[in-house]
Formats: sequence, C-alpha cells, structure tokens
Amino acid sequence: MLLYFTKVKLGNPPQDYHVQVDTGSDVLWVNCVGCESCPKKSGLGIQLNLYNPKSSSTADLINCDQKQCAMIYQGTLSGCEENMLCQYEVTYGDGSTTSGYFVEDTFHFDQVSGGGQQAAIGNSSVVFGCGAKQSGQLSSNDEALDGIIGFGQANSSVLSQLAAAGKVQKSFSHCLDNEHGGGIFAIGQLIEPNLKTIPLIPD
Repeated sequence: MLLYFTKVKLGNPPQDYHVQVDTGSDVLWVNCVGCESCPKKSGLGIQLNLYNPKSSSTADLINCDQKQCAMIYQGTLSGCEENMLCQYEVTYGDGSTTSGYFVEDTFHFDQVSGGGQQAAIGNSSVVFGCGAKQSGQLSSNDEALDGIIGFGQANSSVLSQLAAAGKVQKSFSHCLDNEHGGGIFAIGQLIEPNLKTIPLIPD
C-alpha cells in the first residue's frame, strides 16, 4: 500500500512539516515539542520536525471554553474547566492513536494559476492538533511523518476552516500515481483543467 504525504507550512516564521494525506479523517495535527512516543527519525529519508508553539509569533493555545474549541466539538467540551486546554484524540482504522491539544496558528499555502504557475502565497489562521502522545504505527520510525492532514467534512478540517474564512471553496481534487507514487492534490476551485464533480453523501 502506498503512503501519500505532502508538505505544509505552519507558524511564523513558517516551518515545513510532512503530513500524511487522509480523506477519511478530519483533524490536521503535527508532533509537538515534548511529545511522548513520537518517532525521532523516518525510514522515508525525510527530516522530522517538532512544532513548538513558543517559537511562532502567531501561535495561540486554545482553551476548552473558547469559541474555537466549541466550533470543533459543536458545543462545550465535556468536563471543561477554567484554563483547561482544548484536548483532542483520534483513533485510526489500524488502531493507532494520537492525542494532544489544539492550537491556532498561521497556515501558509500557494495559490496557483491554471497553467501551474505560482501566482501568490496565501495564509489563514487555522486550528490544528499539537501532538503530545502517539501509539501504534504513529510511533514507529518505518514510515514516520510529522503528522496527518484530514480532508473530512467536519468543522475541524483545514478545508472546512479555509472555506469558512472565505479563502477557498469547500472542495478538493487529486490525481495520484499508484504505481510510482507522487501526484497532485489541490484544495479549492480549479478553473483549468475542467473537472467534473461528484457530491459526497454524508453517512
């Protein structure tokens, strides 16, 4: 099975993080400084980076009583107390788990023309997970990455947040090579080439 990943830029100054592309989950998370059981190196030959909120001038920790946390959970987080961080925990299909807390920081992205030429660099404030503990395959060095970016329909996904901020249309497209790896993954509206769209049916 092929593993598809991409590079995202977070924080100010921007730092690069390699994250697995996952259309079956919602949250974007990256491993953070002080993470328990996080891989230290990757068998994929890439350099792993730990996100540090204190190193970014635009980072904010999210408490459980703030509106950003309510947006993700569509209401107040159960057991919320004053000054408690907005926690997250995700379990994937293979049983691997990630847990930590949400932060808000700048997400940088390239805006390109239909011809594939870079037109501008965009950015937007997004809420994402700061990974504090990993288990299962997520703690292994074999195919280790800095995190996972989910493209689900929930409010917590980066795509949903960018769409809510008016930065992109709530759609994505991809063309992936399942023999040699690589490909194209785009978010928002594509003008060229012409694409046919199929609406997703909620479960």
